[in-house]
Amino acid sequence: MPEVLRVAFPYSQPARFYEPTRIHLAPEYIFLENTFSPLIELSPENATLQKGIAEKWEWLGDELHLQIRKGLKTTDGHEITADDAAFSLKRLLIRTANTHGNLKDLICGGVELRSIEDECDGIRVEGKTLILKVAGKSAFILPMLTGIDFAIIPRVSVDPKTLDIIDYRNTSGPYYVSHDSERGEIELSVNPNHYHATRTAPPKILLVPTDPKSKSASLELFKSGSVDFITTIDAVRPEKVFQLNQEMRDSVLHVTANIRTFALFFTDRGMRELSLDERLFLGKKAKEELTRHFLKLPGYEEANQFFPLHGDGAIELERAKELAVRRPAVSDLGGKSILLSIVRVGDLSTYKEILESAMPSVRVIEGKNAPTFEKYLDPLEMPHAFIGGPDTGFNEDISLISYSLTAGLFGLTPEKRQRWLAEYMALPDKNDRLLKLRSLHGQALEEVTFMPMFSSPYTALAREGWQINLSKILANNQLWLVNTN
Repeated sequence: MPEVLRVAFPYSQPARFYEPTRIHLAPEYIFLENTFSPLIELSPENATLQKGIAEKWEWLGDELHLQIRKGLKTTDGHEITADDAAFSLKRLLIRTANTHGNLKDLICGGVELRSIEDECDGIRVEGKTLILKVAGKSAFILPMLTGIDFAIIPRVSVDPKTLDIIDYRNTSGPYYVSHDSERGEIELSVNPNHYHATRTAPPKILLVPTDPKSKSASLELFKSGSVDFITTIDAVRPEKVFQLNQEMRDSVLHVTANIRTFALFFTDRGMRELSLDERLFLGKKAKEELTRHFLKLPGYEEANQFFPLHGDGAIELERAKELAVRRPAVSDLGGKSILLSIVRVGDLSTYKEILESAMPSVRVIEGKNAPTFEKYLDPLEMPHAFIGGPDTGFNEDISLISYSLTAGLFGLTPEKRQRWLAEYMALPDKNDRLLKLRSLHGQALEEVTFMPMFSSPYTALAREGWQINLSKILANNQLWLVNTN
């Protein structure tokens, strides 16, 4: 039985880089969901709520009572308590930089917390129970708490002054850092005291950094026998994983539903400097040229919406088709030089060759992150648009919705994003919320804030001897579900 699961990992950062209150890209989420656990989790099978660090919960009036599991300890025996849970949520409110949900609008009544010692009427502890007083008994609090932004961090592992995590050994998750490295070669060991520590979970996981300059680095490591697992969030495109699976018949393939939408998103600069017709021209031309290439490959389907066709956020099919066949009133970009970045959707060279050949005024560059999360010393360094492939999901997912807003994908200003999300979360009826979400989605399509191009599944690949039991409807990489045979 294999003892170590060697994982091709697209980051080369030490453990201290990873912070639940600051998640911008999927690799950060993957590391953190394996080392820290939230109060409530999502079932991999159908994304329903299931117990996490909280073994049960109930509403008493407008108060949510979450009972913390008994006997849950870190690897060194520190018990995870309700006080740790309260501390973690207050720490999140103090840092206020998380991207997967807005807790501030639901608890503490708008009180600005400046230190852990500050009082908050919305968070208190009684014995082993964490009690949250939730504005309007919001239906969002439970699914929101499944996000790793809201993971429970043992108080003993945090610097009391800076609130930085200083101990990645004593974590709340199924794995802890048993060996760290400045180069990102991190060894994770299973915490035997955790509820996900089963006899089939990998006893150890080794994160093997891949070369960020090579989009095929993970494939080469897999073929050479240097890694056992390629994650769903790897930079390699799905068709390459399908191909390698065919070449290596003893490998194990995992494929999700088509929950990844590839789209061209316009930045603040693009919305400001390009007219609607120019955005429509650029978006449609990019889609036309790229779909000609990608739809020939396995796994890809044309997309006319950001959310999946049968997902909660989808607009009516006929309206989506009408918007998709619109023609711009311009036939070129009027001599404007356009900067377009490619953010973690495969080889830059593929996009660069196709797009620059079709539109000589467009310059295609590699992007590390969504421009909203980048800092530009010179405003002219910001691209007019970027091509990304975010996880969209079929169900109403407040974490993904919040992330998409924070990343600027729907074109709202920061103030309007916060106001829209607060109004959305205040609606108790799901039908009313979905009307609001679909209205935002339709408005973004009409104003060409983004141009959906095609969708694909997420793929993962394991070496013989491992079974992949990951979710088919989520892009998560809960590595304890990559089991030994």
